[in-house]
Amino acid sequence: MLLGVLSDSHDNVGILKKAGAFFREKGVAALLHAGDWVAPFSALVLREGFGPEGRLIGVFGNNDGERHYFAQVAERVGLELLPEAGEVELGGRRIALYHGTAAILTEALIGCGKYDLVVTGHTHRAETKRAGKTLWVNPGELCGALTGANTVALVDLDTLQAEIIKL
Repeated sequence: MLLGVLSDSHDNVGILKKAGAFFREKGVAALLHAGDWVAPFSALVLREGFGPEGRLIGVFGNNDGERHYFAQVAERVGLELLPEAGEVELGGRRIALYHGTAAILTEALIGCGKYDLVVTGHTHRAETKRAGKTLWVNPGELCGALTGANTVALVDLDTLQAEIIKL
């Protein structure tokens, strides 16, 4: 199963559309957004680009506002919106999804041994790391505001391999 991972889109409508279309073309079964969408309309834009078929799962980041309205938009567009952190099972893998605001919590999720995959964002730096059986993926920033790079990740849940992609 192929999984798309993104974070820190910060209302960049053009790149959200591009990312959704990219993941649709790659045939990913689900998208994980690790927060900092910023405004609720970002979920609508991503859903439109990705299409109605795949699962769309996300968490809130530290810059996300209008959370009550965001939850309403999420329900309308079929976004499974978790709070600041959550866990899901996809492709037989246990996955933790957290924005990554507190480094100590990120390290705890990676090191606890409970998860096959931990996905975070927040730092705007694309990176991956292995700790025992756990793969950690931070796809970097979709918005491109700090690094100038619009990055996402593809994760093959069968092999538990990740690739950082510059859009």
